[in-house]
Amino acid sequence: MMARKRALDSQLPLLALGGLIIMGLAIVDSLECYACDSAEDSECATRPGQQLEVEECQQTGDECVTSISAGLTRRGCLARLYPNGYCAAPCDRCNTSLCNRHVYPADRLRCYQCSGSDCIDVASRPQYLLPCPVYQEDDRCYTNVVHLSNTLRGCEHTNLPTTCPHVCLKCNYNGCNAEKTVTELRCLQCTHNRLAPNPDCLRDQDPPAAVAEDQPKCSLSNSTVTHCVNKVMYGHRENCFSYRNTQTEVLQRGCSTAMGFYPTGELTECHGEFCNADCQDIVCAACNSTANPGCRAGRNLPTEKCAAGTTACYSCEQG
Repeated sequence: MMARKRALDSQLPLLALGGLIIMGLAIVDSLECYACDSAEDSECATRPGQQLEVEECQQTGDECVTSISAGLTRRGCLARLYPNGYCAAPCDRCNTSLCNRHVYPADRLRCYQCSGSDCIDVASRPQYLLPCPVYQEDDRCYTNVVHLSNTLRGCEHTNLPTTCPHVCLKCNYNGCNAEKTVTELRCLQCTHNRLAPNPDCLRDQDPPAAVAEDQPKCSLSNSTVTHCVNKVMYGHRENCFSYRNTQTEVLQRGCSTAMGFYPTGELTECHGEFCNADCQDIVCAACNSTANPGCRAGRNLPTEKCAAGTTACYSCEQG
């Protein structure tokens, strides 16, 4: 009897070890799945596998699933989400731990999704390109230009504004809503008038030996000739302008976003970088006090266009 007890005692460690091995196998064999609902966390649809909860399936032979219902994405163990075992399409099923970690469906549309000033130019912001949170087979990306400092981008079936204005662009392929929504257009800016003459605004007084055709013809380097910047929203058009009034001897160049109202004179507009750089021929008052007593006063005098190359007007008195 004692010998049998000693034999049994010697087998207890082996039995305990066998039990631990069986328990270990059971633990290893348990299925784990990502568990989430995009109604509560949009990353369940857009960033699966990142900071999502994991659940351990309780039933033997269970599966991990990713399902879509009414555009919303759910992930978890089949037995918990669908106790009857039926997961209606679209539904993806797999049977290895954490296998339901991929974007589903694989062809889910990806759009740039952002708002504010950072959303104006997304060329260097790949973090904004994400799968659409709400799944719709015929979904589209959109870009909504609100104003110069605010652009909205996203997915049509997720968050399209109900009053999307005419500057609301839609497209239907991955990353298609990437257009820059605010651009800049530079123009020459200067003023020349009788009381404050600015010859540089009329023509380049010291042109370089060779000027490329696409370079401004009039001075940009002179301190009296600067440039302004038009900020242009996508879908809009702004111009450079030149205004000239030969009667008042005024010449003004600038950006259309800051253009005044000119009831008289000649106003020309153009589109393109520094396109308002054409040199202007000088126009001077032309009179003789012998024939025109008003010549000495200098008011409301007739004018004439000077020959090419003229750099200034003159006045003199003879004793």
